[in-house]
Amino acid sequence: MLKFLLIYTLYITQAIALEVDERLTLRIVNTSESKKTVLINRGIEDGLAKGDHAKFFVSTGVIARGVCIKLSPTRSVWSLYRLVNPTYVKDEQVLKLKITPAVKITKDESRMLVQDAVPASPRDPRDLGIPLAEGADDIKDEPKTSENADLFMNRGAGSLVGRNKEVFGMIHYSSNTEKTTPSSGTEEYSQNVSNFMLVLGGEWYLTDQQGWLKYFSLMGNFILDRKAVMGHLGSFVKENSSYFGGGVNLYPFALPTEVNKFISYLGGSMNIGSSNSTYTSGSEGNDDETLSASVLMYQFTYGLKYYASNGLGVRLEFSYMQRADSYEEDENNVSYTLSKGGTKILGGMSYRF
Repeated sequence: MLKFLLIYTLYITQAIALEVDERLTLRIVNTSESKKTVLINRGIEDGLAKGDHAKFFVSTGVIARGVCIKLSPTRSVWSLYRLVNPTYVKDEQVLKLKITPAVKITKDESRMLVQDAVPASPRDPRDLGIPLAEGADDIKDEPKTSENADLFMNRGAGSLVGRNKEVFGMIHYSSNTEKTTPSSGTEEYSQNVSNFMLVLGGEWYLTDQQGWLKYFSLMGNFILDRKAVMGHLGSFVKENSSYFGGGVNLYPFALPTEVNKFISYLGGSMNIGSSNSTYTSGSEGNDDETLSASVLMYQFTYGLKYYASNGLGVRLEFSYMQRADSYEEDENNVSYTLSKGGTKILGGMSYRF
């Protein structure tokens, strides 16, 4: 049965193989450091066959020639034996290929193929009017089976194209036992004072393919904020807050699909929620008091990310925050608004899928 399937698959492959001069639109998924080997998102299902020769080109001219050396149903690896303009040979680049007759490959410079002219300062081919053919964005990672593992060229570089969702968590925690001792020999006061912030969130990258949207993402988060402080008279203030919200991140310097590279971003967000503040008196001898408040917070962020090729990442955020807590009336029918502003630094981990 297996032998029959192999023969049938070979027959079908030959039946749909591309003819000379036929064309395909493609996207480069991975490139080797030398740019002499590329992995593209086209394979057996698109009519490619091992040993095919092709020109790779944009609307302004040919940029490379190569031969297909490995295949899977949706991917193929090409050895580029003629690089006309290596600038175009990079991850996520959109190109076209044209099947050509086989040529003799030689290292003799005098017998090399005639060079095809192309501008030295290329623009994005999508800006030059090259449309994406149906299926050209089919570049999601396939299961790493033994059959197609070699198609990834054993490289750790890769990219996160196709993984448009991310979950992340960041945390800050500190704890101290504090005690105040008056010189008069009166009562001492002690408290366990802790500060804790937990941020859980998700990020959705709008697109990894076309236009200006690839530089933006939408973000949502939920924040738990617990803080306390004790004064020299033994008074103790504890504040518990929880709020949620969302915002937008901008990636002006590096696309968020890149791996093994620091990626900086700018963000803006708004959060709403609730808070309660408890005041415990010390030597003043007053009664304890607890008030609830509604919270409105605006935050502006500069962040750094770093991803591994498996989607795991770390992030560090520097934020400036403006927050207003509007408290309910106390027993004297007086309400309060507590305004806060300042910076904070948080670090955590994330996962892209």
